[in-house]
Formats: sequence, C-alpha cells, structure tokens
Amino acid sequence: MFNHLLVPLDGSEYSQRALATATDLARVTGARITLLGVIWRPQAPGVPHVEKLDDQSRKRVHDYLETLAAPVRKAGVAQVDAEVRFGQPADEIAHVAADAGVDLILMSTHGLGASGRYALGSVALKVLMSAPAPVLMVRIPEQTGMPQEVAVATARR
Repeated sequence: MFNHLLVPLDGSEYSQRALATATDLARVTGARITLLGVIWRPQAPGVPHVEKLDDQSRKRVHDYLETLAAPVRKAGVAQVDAEVRFGQPADEIAHVAADAGVDLILMSTHGLGASGRYALGSVALKVLMSAPAPVLMVRIPEQTGMPQEVAVATARR
C-alpha cells in the first residue's frame, strides 16, 4: 500500500503533529519515512548565498530532523531519513515527493476554524495543488479539547 511517506517539518511543534500519524502508518505498512526541512530562500535575482551560512543552516535543520527521527526509529520504523532543501517550501516538498517516488505526503494543518474561510494554510494549499502524490492533512483543532481530526485530500497530476 504505502512504501514511502514524506513528512515536511518547519521547526514548529505544530508541524510535528503529523509525525505521530506518519509513525503509526509506517509501523502498520512497513513504509519508510523521509522527514523534510526546507530552508526558505527568496527567488530574487542577485540575492547572494553565503556558503558558510548555508552550511550552518543545513546542519541546524538536519540536527532538528534527526532529533525527531530518533523516537520514530525507536517506535519501530526501520528506515527514517532526514533531508534538507533550500527554496520555496511548497515547491521543494513537491520536488522531493516526485524525485523520491513518495506514496503519501503527511502535513499538519489547523485551518482557520468555523469562522475561517479556508481550511488550509498557504503552504499546505500549494502542496495540495502541486503534489505528485496523495496528501494527508492532519487537521489540528485550536485549543478546544476536541480530538484530532484527520482530513484526507488527494492530489494527482
């Protein structure tokens, strides 16, 4: 069913909530998990890249992903990889999913609640529109004490 799951993480505790769902799914299916951190880089011509800063940023994000990977491995997921990319988050998520042959992308989203107009944030919506694989949005309700809801959305090219 699923062989490879992608979990994009942005450093927030909020984004990490999809990791529990991915861990459970990987344990049941035997899938591998790739944790992805994207370091935002503006798409403006002439913006210089400082290699030393890039290396430091890459290491910081990779270390963060590895701290999250360790408990997933301990929970019984045999293969958990950490990948760091530079660029626009939604674009890089879609690129990694396509390049790695990901079967499912899992992301957290909280939406805007009952009074909000849209249920997804801008990165989540862009991923949903451009992803080459199905996307599972783990909806995290605001601090209401309500149980976590899971909304499934699929995107196929």
